[in-house]
Amino acid sequence: MLTLSVFVLAGCSNSDVDKKGTVIVYTSVDQFFSSKILKQFEKDTGITVKALYDTEASKAVGLEKRLLAEKGNPKADVFWNSEFMRTARLESAGVFEKYMRDTGDYTSDKYYSPEGLWYGMGGRSRVFIVNKDLLKENDYPIALTDIVKPRFKGKIALCTPYFGTTSTHFAAIYHKYGEEKFKDFLIGLKNNEIIMLAGNSVVKNAVGNGKFAIGLVDTDDALVGIEQGLPIKMIYYDQEKDGMFSFFQTLSLVKGGKNQANGKILIDYLLRSNIEQQLIEMKAVQMHILTTETEGNTPKIWTASPGAIKDSLPASTALLRHYLD
Repeated sequence: MLTLSVFVLAGCSNSDVDKKGTVIVYTSVDQFFSSKILKQFEKDTGITVKALYDTEASKAVGLEKRLLAEKGNPKADVFWNSEFMRTARLESAGVFEKYMRDTGDYTSDKYYSPEGLWYGMGGRSRVFIVNKDLLKENDYPIALTDIVKPRFKGKIALCTPYFGTTSTHFAAIYHKYGEEKFKDFLIGLKNNEIIMLAGNSVVKNAVGNGKFAIGLVDTDDALVGIEQGLPIKMIYYDQEKDGMFSFFQTLSLVKGGKNQANGKILIDYLLRSNIEQQLIEMKAVQMHILTTETEGNTPKIWTASPGAIKDSLPASTALLRHYLD
């Protein structure tokens, strides 16, 4: 567990903030990004943050298991999740406390729980990355289903689809297209000898280093690779159809947490458009959901309700293991 350490929030008096208090947050948001925001929170509020981060390979899955195991004696006050599907599973398991707050800043009601059990922030999408040294531009995939085409056999990598955003993405595909089309897609991936690696950043590096021509990753991984100077290009697929699958971070108050007052302060602090903008500038997320402000051309995206994707996870995972293991 990593301890971080606390100016008062705009609109708060000194009596509103317990400067001797602590808040414990479990987060699957990459430590490189989330630790900077949490340190800023400490500086601005005087509240000490104790943060538990998850690994790249297991992402939200490890924290989901821990929160379930600790349900009878919670250690965390806040769960800051990098994606929403495991949040929905934990919501169903009764892990979260209701916290009703203003939702007027949201661009859509699909981005928060009407029961006050979770709130979204900062959107990302699933994208292709291609190695520009290995593929000519007219050979780039432009549709998700292009990766099952024979010309890409043995040239594609993705993160193991049982964890994190890749797991969420495949459950969403199952929900959107149904079992038969999903099976056909998996058979195509199997026949094309797709390679599964330990994380999105591992996929990014493998494509950048020329081991594979194409990778399926999150937008933040693609942008980091481009900043690193890797010979990759980010491809927004399915722009002539429904667009790319998109997802967002979530914040929840943990039921029975020992520091709920400070947990609410942390949630309110993070759910501000300026914090979302900081995450965008860091390239941790790429889309606003707390404001309608946009920069440049906005790619076409689609998403689904966290609950619907959560309900699809058992079936999608079983089929993934059947066809790809």
